[in-house]
Amino acid sequence: MAEQFHSLSLSDVTMLTNVLAPDILESPAFVNADIFERLRIKVLTGTEFQRTQMIFRRKGGAARQYKEDGLSEQALGYMEERKLEVTLSAALYKENLQNFREKEPFSILGSNGTYNAPVSEFIIRNIGKQYAGDVLNNIFFGKKSLGYDSPMGLYDGVWTLVDNEIAAGKISKALMNYVEIQPFTDSSSNAASENYEEFVRFVESWHPALRNADSVVVYCSPETKRRIVTSYMKTFTGFQSPTAGTNSFRFFDMPNIELVSHAAIGRGSRLLATLPENIEFGLDTMNDMSRVSVDHKPTDQNILYFQVQSAQGMRILDTAGTKFCVSNQVNTQIEELNGDYQKNSVTVSSNDDALGTVSIDNEKTEYAVGESLSMTATPTSTGQFVKWSDGATVNPRTIVFSGKPETYQAIFEKKE
Repeated sequence: MAEQFHSLSLSDVTMLTNVLAPDILESPAFVNADIFERLRIKVLTGTEFQRTQMIFRRKGGAARQYKEDGLSEQALGYMEERKLEVTLSAALYKENLQNFREKEPFSILGSNGTYNAPVSEFIIRNIGKQYAGDVLNNIFFGKKSLGYDSPMGLYDGVWTLVDNEIAAGKISKALMNYVEIQPFTDSSSNAASENYEEFVRFVESWHPALRNADSVVVYCSPETKRRIVTSYMKTFTGFQSPTAGTNSFRFFDMPNIELVSHAAIGRGSRLLATLPENIEFGLDTMNDMSRVSVDHKPTDQNILYFQVQSAQGMRILDTAGTKFCVSNQVNTQIEELNGDYQKNSVTVSSNDDALGTVSIDNEKTEYAVGESLSMTATPTSTGQFVKWSDGATVNPRTIVFSGKPETYQAIFEKKE
């Protein structure tokens, strides 16, 4: 007997997506949890994020010193507010409705979250994994000034934050949190120790408080880690150790220093040394704008568009030389992104197609910023229009495309 399959409807997929939406929105933190742990980056989500949106770093006030002719005062420092700024971002992912097929027996029992749809759940959770990958690619190279049209504009990454502070004069040689070094290269046999010696020169240029800290994390590209470790092992043992291929590395002569790498750090010779968890990633899943929506095109009912929208950001708690030091050089990104950040950033849908549908009078493939869209919510014989998802009740209604991700859903109810 041939196996029986049940094809899900758009409303089934939408219901299942709503059930899984919290997990999808949390995926940038949880899917990448092992990577954040490896890189010693602290992750803030939910209420923890809400409680720690900003901190104050205070240094000094006044130092008092007695002299023969009385008391003198000398300013020691400053107070600085360091916010964790999050940026709202959205990505679009396409799936074919025909892929949502389940073996019998199968059930979706309603909005209480009770369902049995393993294939469909896998597809939807995979969308969360793709979004998590896109968000991860921004942790070092993200630059929100690139805008919504750029996949690298989700939020300011670590390298952007560092470059901004260098430009502002908060990271410099004078402050002992910036060191110029030579690029790391593949060493020749007669100069086996040159890369390790250059790394040691970087370490010896740190502030003593950082150099003598209990634990220091040094971020570097995978190729740079390989070159430093290979040079180190050839210098001290005469051969390359298998430990060069692991995710992190410690030196027996500098046991407090851990060399970590990941593809997200990019390709190049730039080094960043800091204390564990001095860098934070914040994911604001409690933001009212964080959501996952499903839509389709009237011209092709089988193509579904999943738009994931959330707010996230990075911060470096303290760039003082006692806790932080970065080298010169520039790293370049080596990863590709999954989502479609270029088109279809306005999503229009109905909460129940059996009760009503939504049409766009002047529908086009793309709209320019400032261009108008006219939407009409049309109830069926069994439904009645109540409002739009943003609370507006005017119908038809006209909106002006802002160039940012937007979602409008018509809310229908069954007639009494």
